[in-house]
Amino acid sequence: MGLLQSDTYIEDTLVEASAFHMPCSLRALFAMLLVFCTPSNPISLWEKYEADLSNDLERTGFTNGYDSAFIRSCVLQDINRSLEQMEDDLLTVSQLNTGQKVAYNAIMSEIFWPDSKSFFVDGPRGTGKTFLYRALLATLRTQGHIALAVASFGVAASILLTGRTAYSRFKIPLDASIAKTCQISKQSSTAKLIFMAKLILWDEASMAKRETIEAFDLLLKDIMDSDKPFDGKVMVFGSDFRQTLPVIQNATRDIQVQASFVNSTLWGSLQKVSLIENMRAFLDKSFSEFLLRVGEGTEPENEDGRISLSNDILVPYDNKDSSLDRLIESVFSDLRIYSLDPYLMINRCILSVMNSAVDDVNQMIIDRFSGQPYTYMSTDRTLNEQDQGDYEDFLNSLNPKGLPLIN
Repeated sequence: MGLLQSDTYIEDTLVEASAFHMPCSLRALFAMLLVFCTPSNPISLWEKYEADLSNDLERTGFTNGYDSAFIRSCVLQDINRSLEQMEDDLLTVSQLNTGQKVAYNAIMSEIFWPDSKSFFVDGPRGTGKTFLYRALLATLRTQGHIALAVASFGVAASILLTGRTAYSRFKIPLDASIAKTCQISKQSSTAKLIFMAKLILWDEASMAKRETIEAFDLLLKDIMDSDKPFDGKVMVFGSDFRQTLPVIQNATRDIQVQASFVNSTLWGSLQKVSLIENMRAFLDKSFSEFLLRVGEGTEPENEDGRISLSNDILVPYDNKDSSLDRLIESVFSDLRIYSLDPYLMINRCILSVMNSAVDDVNQMIIDRFSGQPYTYMSTDRTLNEQDQGDYEDFLNSLNPKGLPLIN
């Protein structure tokens, strides 16, 4: 991207990243450096940083009896997957459909104008928003420009090459309704990166509170010394408001709507672009039309406010355990295969609207994995030791998100 001009800078980048990046992220960075920075001796870089690139797979591989040659092969395959993804990204422009091409041309035409517009890409799931993002990012990066990709939550950010959460990239407070000051100084390297960026892409913007995006707007105005919305920089927000609004604990629908980006004063400054052709359900038009009706609230409902689903997409219900077993079997037929190669699970998932149901399904799937289970002990401690006795039972009852259930 024009930031690294010699192998010395490339090595400095890898040294710094090795200190705090997970090995999987480091492998993605290594692949990106190979493509965009063209080091003079890639083999030397590989030999020097192989241990850092392989750390996670070595730990799990040796535990399961795999030798170093097999682990090295897995690491190289992972790097190769990243390289193939970047190659695919470079080809996406020629594969855009009509709606995506219109959006792509509209956005790219604004990149080098002094008074650039910002955009909101609206489209239901499956209409190719991510495909459009990849085309935009690949085009600018191969031309030597900086394009930043962020998302409102981690899973969405991981889909985009070098994507990060908006909170991490821009140091936005977790509760921007209290303080709208991003923790980035005007002289920092991050501020310089934002200043130089030709495009900033923010996916899943519908899940961000309007104060969060307004805090980012204030950061841009400070860095760019401007009073224009988003400083006239090309911002591309994207999401589907038919699905999820900002998650606010114990909030009513009205409160969620009021906290949404559409109620921000910044919303009117965006040029709206719509994608309507569902590429995932391209061979099943009736299903894609059904999803669109559900998202827009036009599907007929019964007196309880529920819609009817066709039998061919339902798992018959006998009782909770047997029905969940049948559901797991239909999605993950043989878990032994997935435990050996987790990448096979990428296109398979079970969704639920309740966290408690997710916990039940997770536990049933974990019980099916082969291998010896391990039990880890945890301790709970209050910040003030004098409060330990008052809150110990409460702390013991908590189950933090992203961790196995605590007994």
